[in-house]
Amino acid sequence: MKYFLSILILPALSFTTKLHAQENDTIMKKIREEYSYERILKNSINSNPSNMLGARKYSITTFSLFTQNSDTPNEIQQKGKGKNLWGAEARTLQILDPKTTVWGNASYSQGKNRQVVWNENTDYDIIYPYVAADSVGGDMKFENYAFSGGYSKKINSYTIGITGSYRASLSYRDIDPRPKNTSANFSLALGANKLMFEKFKIGAYLEAEKYTQKHYLSFVSNQGFPMIYNMSGLGNYNELLSGKLRQAYYEGWSYGGGLQIFEAENRSWYLTAGLKKFTLDKLLTEYTDLNASAVNEQQFNFSLGKFFNTGRIVWGISADGSYRERKGTENLFLNDNSRNYIQIGSAERYNHQLAHTIVKGLLEIEHKSAKSTFIPFLGVIQEKEKYNNPLSSIELNKMVYGTDYQWLKSFSEKLSLSVAMGLSVTDVYKNNSVFNLSGKPAIQQMVQDNYHYLSSDFWQAKLDVTVHFTFPVIKNAYVGGKMMYSSFKNDNNMLFAATIGGIF
Repeated sequence: MKYFLSILILPALSFTTKLHAQENDTIMKKIREEYSYERILKNSINSNPSNMLGARKYSITTFSLFTQNSDTPNEIQQKGKGKNLWGAEARTLQILDPKTTVWGNASYSQGKNRQVVWNENTDYDIIYPYVAADSVGGDMKFENYAFSGGYSKKINSYTIGITGSYRASLSYRDIDPRPKNTSANFSLALGANKLMFEKFKIGAYLEAEKYTQKHYLSFVSNQGFPMIYNMSGLGNYNELLSGKLRQAYYEGWSYGGGLQIFEAENRSWYLTAGLKKFTLDKLLTEYTDLNASAVNEQQFNFSLGKFFNTGRIVWGISADGSYRERKGTENLFLNDNSRNYIQIGSAERYNHQLAHTIVKGLLEIEHKSAKSTFIPFLGVIQEKEKYNNPLSSIELNKMVYGTDYQWLKSFSEKLSLSVAMGLSVTDVYKNNSVFNLSGKPAIQQMVQDNYHYLSSDFWQAKLDVTVHFTFPVIKNAYVGGKMMYSSFKNDNNMLFAATIGGIF
């Protein structure tokens, strides 16, 4: 709780920068910009911190309290069957002058992931497939803290920028098995752009990130405990290192960069591309930091878009794509005795490839005090995951299509309403699998259940309503609610969320 109070105090200390807003920089104009789908579609440009100068027309500061409850019987077992959480977030972007922009975020959340099985770690998407796992599991409590900030400055025809972020997480369980996981991310990015021919900008950035996770697993009961597996992908595990191992340390680094070119005045067209390399080692601290396995991942992403503004109508098209390949290498050991492992080699056995491309359209129509926005989209997801000894593999091709719609109405300078809704369909048009059937029955059941979820067709509907109004203390307060329903063949997922806050 003391950390939570420090986050509540942080905005008062760090967000007291003078608001250099002009007289016509009204709350309603800030709200319209905040909800602008056109601005959100162009957000990939801002991976370069120097491009934050010009990303918004108006300074904005928001503070919010939020809560969320989700029920997800359709999910891989390592991520649980639902989540309850609450938290607070403060963020600001201040245009100090036409040549200088600063920004900062701070957030705190705590809650519980329900019925997490076959995963006693946190940050599964970062460290997979090398997690500690057992068949018992249970609810996992967590606390998350995050801070970030940045600065962008124009100097003649150049603009420079820097941004940094820090995230810390604690997850644990109060009953056997009792994991305690502490993780931290620290990232830094530097970028610059140059105005060319007074028409467009060319930019580049470099980024680096450090990741760590400490894992400790304990038992209190004297009635025995389940087998702890050192998982290595698709239901396979390292038999030599599985058993009573209860401590591990994960250390990862990522490096990357990207290029952008975009129209200077309104960002009416843009093209971005980025590369990132991520490496992660899993060390068994009970055995003098024995290096058990390593992850090597390559990432590539791109985005492009073109938009037209005819006054009250804005329309355009954008495309985003990404490709990621993760390779997993296991070190091989000779076990002289129960406490002495000698490395005799290594083997690259795990491979996961994921490609995602999506095309979106934009049609935005403004009628005096109201604005309607349509976002139709079509995407393709291709995924291949393989473990080569013993052979296990899955291959999935999916098509995702649907549309989002938003209606934003300003009734007066003191009252506005945003209604956003969407409908999408995920169609799995190709799926193949090969599994190692010689393993433990419980593990094989987990693998089959996960594959059944990943290869399932489903449709999703969502509704998000937010009301902005005047409050005696806060110039503009808001309350909002969100619902998301995902329908599968035999069951459904449900999410509810609520937010209350203010915009300054």
